[in-house]
This record gives sequence, C-alpha cells and structure tokens, in this order.
Amino acid sequence: MVTLTLIVLAIGIHFWRNAIVMAIVIPLSMFCAFTGYNTIVSTLGYPIQQTIPDEALYLYHVESIDGEQLYVYAIEPDKVLPKNFRIPATDQNRSTMSEAKKRSERGIKQVLRGSRNSERYGEINRGEYLRYDFKVDSQGLKSYNK
Repeated sequence: MVTLTLIVLAIGIHFWRNAIVMAIVIPLSMFCAFTGYNTIVSTLGYPIQQTIPDEALYLYHVESIDGEQLYVYAIEPDKVLPKNFRIPATDQNRSTMSEAKKRSERGIKQVLRGSRNSERYGEINRGEYLRYDFKVDSQGLKSYNK
C-alpha cells in the first residue's frame, strides 16, 4: 500500500499539468488500495478473542507489540478459510505456539487443542493451548462419495 501511494505521488508530481493522466491514475490507485484492503480483511478478518476450537489446524502466529496477546492464524475444523484468533500470551501459550511454528516450518502439520482447565469457560480465553502433530491414518483418507 505504501509503495502504491509513493508511485501515485511520484506520477502526480511528474504529470501535474496533464489532467487526463491524473484522472486515470488517482481513481485507479484508490480502487487498487480499497480492493487490496478489502480482500485482506474479508479473507483473514480481524483478530477475535475466542477459544480456538479443538482440532484447529495451526498456520502461523505473531505476538503483539506489548507482549500481552498472541495472534494465531488457524483453520477451524470443517472450514476452508483461516481465522485470526487472539489468545493471551502466557508462557505456556508462547512455548506451544513457537514449537508449533518450528514444526510446521519443517513440514509437520500442527493441530491445536485447548487444555481442559476449569478456569476456561465460554468465549473468554483463560486456558492454555496444546499442540500435536497432525497425522493421516495409515489407511489414508476415506472416500465418502462411493
């Protein structure tokens, strides 16, 4: 987005007297910026504070600047698009997510599961998360369309 803005600014400075070029470049750049932002937000969404469902496939995580939250991208079971979850950055969650990141970078798919904690209830994250390797059954995937 910043690169696009700088290019449009440079073109605007260079062709400031040519109204036709400016009439094409400005709306085109606004359209590109809007569609890019809209695509990212509609695909990944804003981070929501919600319990990550069991059997969610881990994709990636980032720690917030203040170090109090972890933003985890995961695919919920029976869903296609990833979702952005916000969970507390406890020591257990940090170590679990960093281990999941290392193993997923090596090609081992990671699945997340919340630990059973009496303090964790409803939509509020107060529990810790566990990760384990995603393994396909030795018989392979089953075909349900037979």
